[in-house]
Amino acid sequence: MTMGQINKEYFFIRKEKTDGYFPELTPDADTHAKPYEREALPFGQKPLIFRNGALEFALRRGALPVDPPPDVLFDGENLVVRERIAKKLDEMELSNLAIQPAIYIDHKKKWHEDYWFLTFTKEFDCWDRKKSRYDPEPPYKGRMLYDVSVYILNEELLQKTPLRERLLFRMGGAVLSPVLAHQSIVGLFRMPGVEVISLVERAEMKGMFLED
Repeated sequence: MTMGQINKEYFFIRKEKTDGYFPELTPDADTHAKPYEREALPFGQKPLIFRNGALEFALRRGALPVDPPPDVLFDGENLVVRERIAKKLDEMELSNLAIQPAIYIDHKKKWHEDYWFLTFTKEFDCWDRKKSRYDPEPPYKGRMLYDVSVYILNEELLQKTPLRERLLFRMGGAVLSPVLAHQSIVGLFRMPGVEVISLVERAEMKGMFLED
């Protein structure tokens, strides 16, 4: 199967798989009660607060979390980034992205108040149903969300979408809703603790035959 050029411009941004060396964020009770993952919260609310939900697991395995914590942290598929990254993203005026104040409390109970949560207020459903590899039966009745193993983007849709509106987005129409970054800004996320993998690499890993 041929993968068009525009597909080669995109990368998944995910947490690197480790044995507890990098934190796995868990919100506190107050944060958990808020719709922070999908909505821009009213201005003036207190910051979102997170701890390392995998701390006990990591310590049992003899893995002491990295100190200081990395510039990019993950709450599931969601990204929490240091202020320097948040500032650069804010300057880009990206569509459907709310950058919300957050605090991370590390394993030493130190409060890191220079983090920001990236809330995607709208998903961008742009994967090609004819070319991607997925289970055609949605796992949840009444919800057209699919288990996708290989994403092939809808080139026609992306080409007619302004670049500013697709530089960084959360994929729609999928159960896991991964975050994708365009090649022009993916360098912001290349660092320890982050798995940056292209759509092409992912397809090849899953055995999808691709031609140049």
